[in-house]
Amino acid sequence: MDTPGTNQADVLVIGAGPAGAAAARLLAGWGHDVILIDRSGSGAARLAESIPPSADKILRTLGVLNAVRAAGHLPWRGNTVWWADEPARIETFSGAAGYQVLRRDFDRTLLSQAIDAGARIEEGRVVEVRLAQFTDDLCSIAVDQAGVLAIFHARLVIDASGRAGVLARDGLRALDPARRTIAVAGSWRCDDDWPIEDNSHTLVASYAGGWAWSVPVDATVRQFTVMVDPARSDLARGAASREVYLAEIEKVRPFSGILKGAQLIDAPWGADATEYAARQYSGPGFLLVGDAGSAINPLSSFGVKKALASAWLAAVAAHTALTNPAMAGEAFAFFDRRERAVAAGATRQAAMFAREAAVRTGHPYWTVRADAAEAEEGEPDAAALMRDPAVLAAFADLRTRPAIHLARAADVRIEPRAAVRDREIVMEPHVVSPAWPRGIRYLRGVDLVALLTLAPGYRDVGALYEALQSAAPDVELPNVLGALSVLVAYGTLIHE
Repeated sequence: MDTPGTNQADVLVIGAGPAGAAAARLLAGWGHDVILIDRSGSGAARLAESIPPSADKILRTLGVLNAVRAAGHLPWRGNTVWWADEPARIETFSGAAGYQVLRRDFDRTLLSQAIDAGARIEEGRVVEVRLAQFTDDLCSIAVDQAGVLAIFHARLVIDASGRAGVLARDGLRALDPARRTIAVAGSWRCDDDWPIEDNSHTLVASYAGGWAWSVPVDATVRQFTVMVDPARSDLARGAASREVYLAEIEKVRPFSGILKGAQLIDAPWGADATEYAARQYSGPGFLLVGDAGSAINPLSSFGVKKALASAWLAAVAAHTALTNPAMAGEAFAFFDRRERAVAAGATRQAAMFAREAAVRTGHPYWTVRADAAEAEEGEPDAAALMRDPAVLAAFADLRTRPAIHLARAADVRIEPRAAVRDREIVMEPHVVSPAWPRGIRYLRGVDLVALLTLAPGYRDVGALYEALQSAAPDVELPNVLGALSVLVAYGTLIHE
């Protein structure tokens, strides 16, 4: 192949799916020169997926919310779930609806937003990547563009190539072959009304050998997808995908009545849906973003949202490194920790659902997925903390005391830790203790460093609240009481 020359940018982004397009849009909008390598033909583009209402926050942060809303996606108002032989459970969203999207349409919207922000698009297949220390030489990527080899250079590389994992597949990805999963999908048409209470719902059902879900494509067409273990299904015996698909769909009892009278209108197709995580998500000159780093169980319906959040944080880390190279190491390490925490949390959630199904069926599909590997905890979960019996007891005790006499515990320190501020990762004071060795700064909008510093000087919670308000006028009293209860329950503040 001929080599026509080189092209240089600040950042090379591999992959033009949601994660790659979102990261490229932010970085280009922040003034960086971005080249986005797009290899068309992703299998994910055929899938219909559900994006939850909570994704509006990250879509707004990315600056694409209006474009997504204008794209005309079907609304997603909730779920109908049949799990572990339990009766149907109807889950209806309160407030705004989510989105039922065909990935090809959703991806196209985000890509156009990246182009509008100034990202340059190059089509082709990445054949080689050479990384470099961030402060050293430039990284380079060799791209096959219809038989012509083009070389691109940049200060860093963002791998957003999804399951292909251009960088991640080279020893960075941890995969358990015992949990391999294949999604087999097909589209069905029902010319009459679907026998569903709300056709906007995502349908989810477990059965002995796997689970299935269904998402609407339009008023008459829905995709029905089964998740199977290829080693424990007829796929391992060489059966045709259509035969396997129809046989598995027939096992999903809640779907039998729904599909009665419906017609399969396209040949079923398969896609790898195995969960995995990376051994590391960043290193000198690179970041693994979205599914390039980790793929979570589709059962959560948070896959696209997770990819977008990963792209936002990657853009923040990259922007920090580009504008302040001295912070590159801290920024990339911060990204790595956050991505590990997200993947670990998703694994634990998927294991919880698997345990429910395993108890009912005892099927190997579920038993091998019922145990979540031990993983380091991420940042504290505010909702979980507020449900902690020790926190509830501390809250009740604080309410009955006529006065407070609190002091900082001897093993508690205030130390600098990495944190996101606007579009940068900076070092800020955090509360560090045996309960939070990595540090914690905010809990439900309450500045714990300020609370820890101020609390010993006040005998009245109301006066303490007023003092906090002078620095943060929007902080709410219930949240201050909750944060104070957490600090007491976890031995950060002690009663004198």
